[in-house]
Amino acid sequence: MPPVSPLSLLSASRLSAEPASPGPQAQEICSRITCAFNLRIVLKQKDGSTFDKSFPALPQVQPAGVSVYPGQSILFEADMEGDRLANFRLVTSAEHPEKTISATLQQLDDGAMVLKLKNPFRRHLPVKMAMMPLGLEKLLNTSSCPVLSDGRVSFEMWPHPIFQIWLGEFRLLDDSSDMACSE
Repeated sequence: MPPVSPLSLLSASRLSAEPASPGPQAQEICSRITCAFNLRIVLKQKDGSTFDKSFPALPQVQPAGVSVYPGQSILFEADMEGDRLANFRLVTSAEHPEKTISATLQQLDDGAMVLKLKNPFRRHLPVKMAMMPLGLEKLLNTSSCPVLSDGRVSFEMWPHPIFQIWLGEFRLLDDSSDMACSE
């Protein structure tokens, strides 16, 4: 199942400078997936101006993966199903650290974006990533390298402002597997 686009919720919600209640269509979507509510996104744009908007609801955790927005640090759990991760759940603390992944998306002073991912599993973790650059209304595939096992952290960087990073198709590799980065 492809991810629910933030645009489907944006068109269903009132966009304003102040947090508002999600509209009926957004409430219906958020009854089926986990949403982030009253999320304020502030980004330095390429031209030096500031993008500063609050959103009543944006999709966060869905059956196929997880969305991370600028300024967010999130924790989510996943279950192993063979070599794949499934049943993603947003959590507020790492009560089950052996299956809690952390993700943080931040903008640097020069406008570049950094995604930090921590892998709690005992096996390396390739993740399919897509990004929604600020000002573009669709997800674009982007390259990513596997996150090393046993609580290690990986960093991915992009030279431009990004509205959303989509993380999906999580799978676990054996130590002898190819560790090539992919797009």
